[in-house]
Amino acid sequence: MKFNRLFFALPIALLAACSGNTSSSTGFELKGKFSNSHNEKIYLEQLSSEGIQPMDTAQIDEKGEFTITAPVKEIGFYRLRISDKNFATLILDANQHVTVTGDAQDLGNTYTVDGSPESKLFWDVNQASIKNYGKRDSLQKVFQTFAATAGNDTTRIDSMSNTMEKPYTELVTAHNKYLQDFITKNSTSFAALAAIQQLTPDEFIDTYIKLDAALFAKYPNSSYIKTFHESVASQKKLAIGTPAPEIEMNNVFGKPLALSSLRGKVVLVDFWASWCGPCRAENPNVVKAYGMYKSKGFEVFSVSLDRDEDKWKAAIQKDGLAWPNHVCDFKEWQSPVVKLYNFNGIPSNVLIDKNGNILAKNLRGEDLEKKLAEIFK
Repeated sequence: MKFNRLFFALPIALLAACSGNTSSSTGFELKGKFSNSHNEKIYLEQLSSEGIQPMDTAQIDEKGEFTITAPVKEIGFYRLRISDKNFATLILDANQHVTVTGDAQDLGNTYTVDGSPESKLFWDVNQASIKNYGKRDSLQKVFQTFAATAGNDTTRIDSMSNTMEKPYTELVTAHNKYLQDFITKNSTSFAALAAIQQLTPDEFIDTYIKLDAALFAKYPNSSYIKTFHESVASQKKLAIGTPAPEIEMNNVFGKPLALSSLRGKVVLVDFWASWCGPCRAENPNVVKAYGMYKSKGFEVFSVSLDRDEDKWKAAIQKDGLAWPNHVCDFKEWQSPVVKLYNFNGIPSNVLIDKNGNILAKNLRGEDLEKKLAEIFK
């Protein structure tokens, strides 16, 4: 992959929480003392699987101090928030006495925590991530500046891309190693859940399986751990080399069409929708790949998450999706294929071999062409 096509984003604090131990919460207390405060209100919220759940509100006094005694009943992820852009993410449990300090104007980057070992671990992994991603961002900006001055000189741009790809890849590799080591060392910690979100399941499925086993053994009743456990089970079923789950829906003529009917061909199972802008932007790349390799045994099996039949069919025509394998059950995100193939965003795709086994996932643009060139060389 060319350096200028690499994409990354700063790690995002988990937006879901879970239940673990459910002991009495009467002893929980959260105290804080912030510098640079101006009598702001501060909110404690649980980041649950159902969304953000308000828990308690306090007024920061003239000394920058506050106390919250909300009934924290379960271990999980919580947010101490002054505003939507100014907050600290904590991992709290029942009966803890926690103290938070920091700058009230920049809480997320300055807070420190005592009394919550899990929150300290979360801070450690988040800071390591921010540092590594910051270095990647710096490399990306250098390249973008160079590309802007190089104009249309693709030779110079490609040369610079190749030069900078090595240090970028080294940063990615180093951080992945750090995350794996952190997870191994803290395999029964909720902080490890934050760490593993940065590792792709396809490449690090063994790490996911080990963490799942450790957490599920310690927190078998946790709703979040149960969700993670189910997700890992789905990922195992979709691992490279495993059979692709069967899909059978009606085609544009209202007739049933099964994925297995294409056995003997290399098939891209492409999940998309007419209302999905990124899907429509990616369609020309799929069209190009189909044109290049259809004569060699390549097919596309397009699964739409549309709800409107007319819009679905119109998009097929407008985007020139010339292959005949288009199916839809008009259930949008309620379609069983979403859970079956374990994706939460589109476009998404899975490439399967002539025997129906998974070869690769989420190949786009040049990556799809490169993989097909390897297969049909």
